[in-house]
Amino acid sequence: MPKLCSDSSGGCAVCPSRLTTEWQALNDEQVVLLDQSKRRRFYSPGETLYMQGDEGDGLFCLQSGLIGLRQIDENGKSVLLRLCQSGSTIGYRAYLTNSDHFNTAEVLSPSVACFIERTTVRKLLENNPLLGEKFLEHALEDLSMVEGEYARSLTMTMRSRFLHVLAVFYEQLGQRDEKGSPTLVLPIKKKELADLIGAKPESVSRLIRRIEDDGLLKVDDRHIHFHDMDAVLRDAGVAI
Repeated sequence: MPKLCSDSSGGCAVCPSRLTTEWQALNDEQVVLLDQSKRRRFYSPGETLYMQGDEGDGLFCLQSGLIGLRQIDENGKSVLLRLCQSGSTIGYRAYLTNSDHFNTAEVLSPSVACFIERTTVRKLLENNPLLGEKFLEHALEDLSMVEGEYARSLTMTMRSRFLHVLAVFYEQLGQRDEKGSPTLVLPIKKKELADLIGAKPESVSRLIRRIEDDGLLKVDDRHIHFHDMDAVLRDAGVAI
């Protein structure tokens, strides 16, 4: 079970995640309502914020951690669609369309998320039209992101897409070993990595061998040891 945790950060008024999301549209009184109504919880890897098909009875604001949005098709095939990082508002699509959740929000790293129930969200929207506009902007940004990822799949090589995903994971979960070298323990399987970059698992396996031969990194099961992080970021298209 997710664990309720006390909010020692000063609450929603000073939460850095709020200041980068649609919740920045709230006035002081509404921030107090949000703060009093939210339920802040700690989630461990493998837990879920919600399951595909669950009722969309509220929203989640991700304060810290990493969440994967996973969808299961009619044949039971599970696909990891995208990653949500700190500052993301998750589950808003089901709320705004008054429908069940379209996917499962799976916790990939230790995370803290605040749940805001439907009645609170409705009250805030009714009294603050700007909040609704911000959610519309969010929806359009997500659409642009999907289009961008599609364009990336057409214009970037599989190598670049793969290294870009590793860079995202390293930003959230990376550490330094005893020698000070960057390392990463992947929270997902190789097949799910393939899902994220639109490739087949066997193609990813061959790609990893080529990247290892180039001396950029070494893969040991889910453990990634980076030998040349600058080259990884450069090939991933990430500014150094």
